[in-house]
Amino acid sequence: MERIVVGVDESPSALTAIRWAVRECRHRGGRLSAVMAWTYLGQHHGTGDDVFRPEYGERDAAAALDEILAQVDLDGVEVERQVVCGLPVPTLLEASADADLLVVGARGMGGFRGLLLGSVSQQCAHHTTVPLAIVRHDSWVAQAGDDGEIVVGVDGSKPSQLALEWALAEAAARGTRLVAVHAHRPVLLPEAAAFGPHGDVLDLAAEGEAMVRGALTDAGADELGVAIDVRVVSGSAAAALLDAAADTASMVVVGSRGRGGFRGVLLGSVSQQVVHHAPCVAIVVPGPR
Repeated sequence: MERIVVGVDESPSALTAIRWAVRECRHRGGRLSAVMAWTYLGQHHGTGDDVFRPEYGERDAAAALDEILAQVDLDGVEVERQVVCGLPVPTLLEASADADLLVVGARGMGGFRGLLLGSVSQQCAHHTTVPLAIVRHDSWVAQAGDDGEIVVGVDGSKPSQLALEWALAEAAARGTRLVAVHAHRPVLLPEAAAFGPHGDVLDLAAEGEAMVRGALTDAGADELGVAIDVRVVSGSAAAALLDAAADTASMVVVGSRGRGGFRGVLLGSVSQQVVHHAPCVAIVVPGPR
């Protein structure tokens, strides 16, 4: 049974993230850990007033957590409730260290007119050691369903292979289509060509498709019975993933290239652009530890 950790507070984005995490538990037969961080100055009051209380303590935080969860239809999903006196990011990272998935809400506007991530979701994306789901409040999939396609970026790297394996397992659990996207750099001049090691002219699209299909085979796609659409495009990888996820996707999955941990950030440029602007749930799968 998988363990899914979700960050809880009073915000609409957190409430949407909890509902998404509950549905994810149903898909995967998992159990849910609802974690809320609080401090003397960072108090939570559930659906009540937000007046500062000098006597605020763990029992008040636990009551607030119960009140927030009461707004969600748990439908039989096992929920472990945990309140921790501490800052949100270290609390969530520590609570999810042995989990299969960490889920957080996003507070930003989304779209290219504004960034998706708030400070907590952004820091979790940079430092998580387990797959992370970032759920935006205004995402149609977060509100109305989650049977859309799963889009994943494939570039031949180890982080992208791990992301592909995660996305395949998720598509199998949900019974939905997987869209594997690879972007290659465009040839800028008509007479320019890409050459192989022996001077032969490369067909970048064909090379890219062969790489993606090889990655799918290595990930065991043949045994999972998942419907797969391979898309190879010329241009920016981030733009290709966001375009593929724009209309019918329930989530977009990216691998990370950074070091992780507090000594270095986790996201590379492509994954950072995708999680900031994703029109649906964004999944970050960290690379090898």
